[in-house]
Amino acid sequence: MGSRSPARRTVPLARSPVHPGAADARGPGYAVVDVETTGFRTSEDHRVIEIAVVHLDPAGEVTGEWATLVNPERGVGPEDVHGITAEEALLAPTFERIAGTVAGLLRGRIVAGHNLPFDARFLTYEFARAGVDRPVDHREGVCTMSWAAHFLRGDPRTLPDCCAAAGVPLDGHHEALSDARAAAGLLRHYIAAAGPVPPWHHVFRAAARVPWPDVPGTEAVGVRRRARRPFSARPGPL
Repeated sequence: MGSRSPARRTVPLARSPVHPGAADARGPGYAVVDVETTGFRTSEDHRVIEIAVVHLDPAGEVTGEWATLVNPERGVGPEDVHGITAEEALLAPTFERIAGTVAGLLRGRIVAGHNLPFDARFLTYEFARAGVDRPVDHREGVCTMSWAAHFLRGDPRTLPDCCAAAGVPLDGHHEALSDARAAAGLLRHYIAAAGPVPPWHHVFRAAARVPWPDVPGTEAVGVRRRARRPFSARPGPL
């Protein structure tokens, strides 16, 4: 991977400006999530090691984004895949310390992601470990992988293949923020193609009424991974 600079950029965690149930005539906005993990199975106590959330308005326009590394409190897993070192992970907050921030970013929004069942399963597991009984149900969200066959030619499945088919940039696959941005771009493409009423309109009401409790864990400072390529943060309220 080449030499790595010891400098690291920290970003303050921010709360979502959205109130529960906030929506306009087109439905609620979206919270596009991506997690990098130490492995594939929560049953083997694999953990989230990086998380990103990109907010979209109902039309698919980006309104903000947020990301941090997460201390998994265990080995980091396949560094050759996600590129996160044990040294970086040790300096990051645990999920319990950011649980309230993550809940605030999801509250009142439709959760979306590429292979959303995977992300939802790990978020549910991490919230449960933090003492929060609030399953993230992928059936109440939008999976850009599942909808690819509806909107893209050639029946692509992987994030790189879907992005190539839709003409969406993907810079830094297996970095949570890069992947969340790419999934947000796919969702924006789908929304534009769908017209006024997207085919997942049935989840609008469910997302607005999901009862998110007040969750502690908003005081931590997020830690971004060491830059491996030029990074330009999008300004926004998150």
